[in-house]
Amino acid sequence: MKAGSSARFGYGVGFDRTRPREDYRLPLSVFPLCTAPTGRSLKMNRTIEELAANFAELEEVEALVLGGSAATGLADEWSDYDLYAYTRGVVPIEFRAKLLKSWAARLELHNTFWEWSDEWVEPDGTIFDLMYRSCDAIEADVEAKLGRGVAALGYSTSLCYSVLQTTSVFDRRGWFKALQSRIKSTPYPDALVQGIIKMNLPVLGGIIHSYEQQIRSAFRRRDRVSLNHRTASWLASYFDILFAANRRLNPGEKRLLKHAQALPTKPDRMVGDVEVVCTGACSLESCVVDHLEAMRARLEHYLQGQGLL
Repeated sequence: MKAGSSARFGYGVGFDRTRPREDYRLPLSVFPLCTAPTGRSLKMNRTIEELAANFAELEEVEALVLGGSAATGLADEWSDYDLYAYTRGVVPIEFRAKLLKSWAARLELHNTFWEWSDEWVEPDGTIFDLMYRSCDAIEADVEAKLGRGVAALGYSTSLCYSVLQTTSVFDRRGWFKALQSRIKSTPYPDALVQGIIKMNLPVLGGIIHSYEQQIRSAFRRRDRVSLNHRTASWLASYFDILFAANRRLNPGEKRLLKHAQALPTKPDRMVGDVEVVCTGACSLESCVVDHLEAMRARLEHYLQGQGLL
């Protein structure tokens, strides 16, 4: 189902399918994996060049971008390579299978557990995850967050963040560049700051079925799985509030504490609090909610100091 319209985004000079495939060999600067290219990074470069050239033949593919740690320079030996194909129609499975089977030692075609994706392992062990996203859906999310200030329960702006943290491989009509430009140039809306706080602060501990109440019930039942699950949800809402208070997009689940440490402002004892909570989340000796309540009090004090409560 389509949501939104591309009409709100302008187009510029983009991908020219009449150019030779060789013209889409990518500069090594697109892949900031290391200062000197390794055999693995060069192999990854060639794989993505081939993907770009083949997807250029499909009008329904608007853009192909490289994301994840490979795009941000944070890749390590355990990293895979995340690619996103932004589309205006379904990319035929038959086309994808024919393309990817020639490279893959192991191929999982059309996984639908999270986003629609094709995942494969190349003979040298390099893992690729190619995800398919609707142009209309991502435009609708950007409009909801930055245009109307619509909050979510945890990770409100993570999709917007993921768009900014990607590098374009090809961009048929400049659509993806225009999308990134809109996100970069739009001031963080006051309505979104307030919306995220109003959505996420009460569920920490202020309502009848708050996370803290659920965690305390799980502790009484000696339910470690529930303790872990509800504590993770508490932290997701906590960080969503913290990034919103700083008018920063939420980076999502990975390296979250490192990102939070770099924020201009933060509650007292934030790092120590998070470490205590993560260490004690599943403890049956003492209930982690006792520390969460103190942590929430420091968050509320911080928000008051920022003029947000």
